[in-house]
Amino acid sequence: MQEIDINWDTLERLRSRFLSTGSTPGVYWQSEDDLRHYHATFAARIGWKWDSALESVKQAGFAPASRTLFDWGCGSGIASLRFLEFFGPHLFDKVLLWDHSSLACQFAKKTIQDAYPSLEVEVHTSSVIPQNALTLISHAVNELGHEAQQNLSQQLRSASQILFVEPGDHSASRKLIAQRQALRGDFQALAPCTHCDTCPMLTEDNQRHWCHFFGKPPIEAFTEGFWSRFSQTMEIDLRSLPYSFLALQKKAVETPSPHRSLGEGGSRLIGRPRQFKGYTRLLSCDAQGLRELELQKREDKQLWKILKKEQTRSLYRWHEIDDSNGRLKSGEQL
Repeated sequence: MQEIDINWDTLERLRSRFLSTGSTPGVYWQSEDDLRHYHATFAARIGWKWDSALESVKQAGFAPASRTLFDWGCGSGIASLRFLEFFGPHLFDKVLLWDHSSLACQFAKKTIQDAYPSLEVEVHTSSVIPQNALTLISHAVNELGHEAQQNLSQQLRSASQILFVEPGDHSASRKLIAQRQALRGDFQALAPCTHCDTCPMLTEDNQRHWCHFFGKPPIEAFTEGFWSRFSQTMEIDLRSLPYSFLALQKKAVETPSPHRSLGEGGSRLIGRPRQFKGYTRLLSCDAQGLRELELQKREDKQLWKILKKEQTRSLYRWHEIDDSNGRLKSGEQL
């Protein structure tokens, strides 16, 4: 990307708007030029989060089960673009777009059509979820108030599969947990959950925790001068890519790949392990609940090295735990 293509004043105005709007943002973009700048920068960073989340949901056995892809709150279309690139456009007959900004819908439509000319792309007439559509929601739930979240839960019952990717902060994570709780009667949780029981973070003792992970930025985020200037100007640390995500599938839906082939009996590593001299502490979520575990280097040196180095893959299987003191004895990355 060439710096001459970017108006830094535009990016700073957009950044200021993002930070000042709270939970009722309204319409961010004032022109197509705003959307072009947003798509090349802020949306690109969201796309990196989608790349990581999609790897996790595929590992959990997720496969598209609908020929209709619906992007709810589509923005510039980054979620659809990353999803289509990951799974392939041949799996879909059409892409439907909705956003409270009609300008964003048109921008997303053109961007997706340019990338996939043979794919039918339409702007949906309302926010109502089409029946049995595979529905994507990206960085939108975090902007909804309580009533709007409840309305969304009701609408989502029409979907066949749902994939959320949101910021990796406490508030956004808690809103995804609320969506999971509201929909668990009709949907099974594929990822990041390794079970479909009530989320253990809902207990009083676990209120301080939140379900979040860290993606891996592409190499150009550290080698291209543009991204260095973007990071400094926008005061965004590109090394840190926290996100929350949730993949749900209607219980009656069957997919070609085995459901949760690796997730069964697995544990999800929440956030990042905390490294100390000779040992690691970590937060693990599975059918046994949310547990704070400690691994001594001498107990399983190979696992200790993986936990120290690995930043993106979060699915593990623990082989031996001493429940009396939370000591993890051995395990493997899945």
